Amino acid sequence: MGYIKYIDNIPIRDKIKRKLWLLTSYVLVKPFGARFFNRWILFILRCCGAKIGSHSVVHSSANIPAPWNLEIGQHSVIGNNVRLHIGKVKIGNKVTISQNSYICTGSHDISSRNLPYFCKPIMIHDFAWVAADAFIGPGVTIGEGAVVGARAAVFKDVEAWTVVGGNPAKFIKKREIKE
Repeated sequence: MGYIKYIDNIPIRDKIKRKLWLLTSYVLVKPFGARFFNRWILFILRCCGAKIGSHSVVHSSANIPAPWNLEIGQHSVIGNNVRLHIGKVKIGNKVTISQNSYICTGSHDISSRNLPYFCKPIMIHDFAWVAADAFIGPGVTIGEGAVVGARAAVFKDVEAWTVVGGNPAKFIKKREIKE
């Protein structure tokens, strides 16, 4: 079944940390929507534990509830209104996550009557593109150069250099770069 981290009793320290970040983001990140402020936004995210490579862009409207669980490579973009979940998310180099996408690391274990909440990390490899309004589920790995089509719902790993789309996402074709 892979790595699953159950979160039944979230320590009070973690709850406070998330609340402090929420307040910080509303005061020091959200008001600075112009592209000009990207360095400021990255500075604040880094101060709060995010690992972000050079020349990356994170839009101020992105919802990042736990920056200490975020790692972004170089030249990558997190677009407007992208929602990340509280679990670990690793984004490679030259990755684009388009507007309104939801990178969801958590869910509930439906094999238990109590439906305990769990988190599984998400990995998005170099040169991938997650198109507008896509959903990436817990534990999914998006392979190098893969494209997740607009409004796709991805619940299984996506192979490198493929294009997937639909709900649930299915293979459409191999991605070929013509230059």
